[in-house]
Amino acid sequence: MSDVIKIIHTADLHIGVQNYGRLDSKIGMHTRIADFLKSLDKVVDYAIETGQHAFLISGDIFKNREPDVTQQREFAKRIKKLSDAGIKVYMIIGNHDLHNSVFKATSVEIYDVLDMPGVYVRRRADIDVIDTSAGPFQVVALPYMSPSNLVEEGEGIGDTAQYIRNSIDTLIDMLVKRMDKTLPTIFMSHFSIIGAVPGSEKAIMLGREVTLPVSTFARPEFDYVAMGHIHKHQALYDHPAVVYSGSIDRVDFSEEKEQKGFVEVELFKGDTFWRFIPLDTRPFRTIYVDGSKDDPYDKAMEKIEHEDLEGAIVKLKVKLPSHKLSALKEPELYKELRRRAFYVAGIEKEITSDLSHLRHPGITERMDVREAVGEYISKKGEYEDIKEDLLKVNDELMQELKEGEAIL
Repeated sequence: MSDVIKIIHTADLHIGVQNYGRLDSKIGMHTRIADFLKSLDKVVDYAIETGQHAFLISGDIFKNREPDVTQQREFAKRIKKLSDAGIKVYMIIGNHDLHNSVFKATSVEIYDVLDMPGVYVRRRADIDVIDTSAGPFQVVALPYMSPSNLVEEGEGIGDTAQYIRNSIDTLIDMLVKRMDKTLPTIFMSHFSIIGAVPGSEKAIMLGREVTLPVSTFARPEFDYVAMGHIHKHQALYDHPAVVYSGSIDRVDFSEEKEQKGFVEVELFKGDTFWRFIPLDTRPFRTIYVDGSKDDPYDKAMEKIEHEDLEGAIVKLKVKLPSHKLSALKEPELYKELRRRAFYVAGIEKEITSDLSHLRHPGITERMDVREAVGEYISKKGEYEDIKEDLLKVNDELMQELKEGEAIL
């Protein structure tokens, strides 16, 4: 019997994300790109320090199809570090890596050309046997496939979805027939599974989305299913474990409350153990302020004072009536937020209706103007002493309006 095979499963690295940051001239790159690379460094270092045998990346290495040379260089440094440590690296293509043209190479396929020891990149469905010091294991790879490249033009999304489901089922059937049934096996793919909580990928996906039932992947021939594409870590099936590792860092505020990390797998034939390893990533903070009754600026400053914003990307959301907008003092709030936080994403204002003071519940549409004004004044104690004077001014104004209409 072979020893336990120790494997890191990660995905959705999205190197190149530049939301909520700035260019850092000292390091020659955007601060958010640096954040994602720091998170990747933690995963790579963990793999080396704990003696992992393989490092699996289930798609979406870069944020877009054409990363700049700096991003490619930085990723290559991490891959070489793993290769030099004797750790096998296996990558599949995700939707953000894939070009519209089926003939155009992806940014990560260069590793196939370089033939770096122990580094595999798969753009198309395939099977590979990976030899490690703890024994061999098998990877069945099903990279992302674009719906536009699979179906004929003019088909509706319903036809497209069913076509892809049928095609993928057939393709996996063929792969299973080719497998070595004696080896522990990991299946890798980059698709959305029905029932998965999407995180932010739903907002940043490219092209049409097709979801697949978990039964497409949860087959007894597999010992672990390493999924990518969904940014929120989650497990959707137990035997075999069907697991989204989730992204390694937060893309936007929709992922504010998500714990980011990666998965460590102990692989045996027919018996696999896995656990989620959290990463300490840059926090996102949304500060909610209700300035409907109090001074909105004072209320916001009080909330800011009690928030831990060190190193955080922060957004302020203030609920207030329109007549208090000038009291918000946005420049001063921005100044305080920038002093305390890493980056200020903005101040969002939810304007509430403030017309209630203009109409009293006792006023009805059946009243004429004089009756309505009289009812309003009678309910305002501060106007009681001058009620008759106010009614007189109202009568004079109404008379002027009538005379004006007569002239017209």
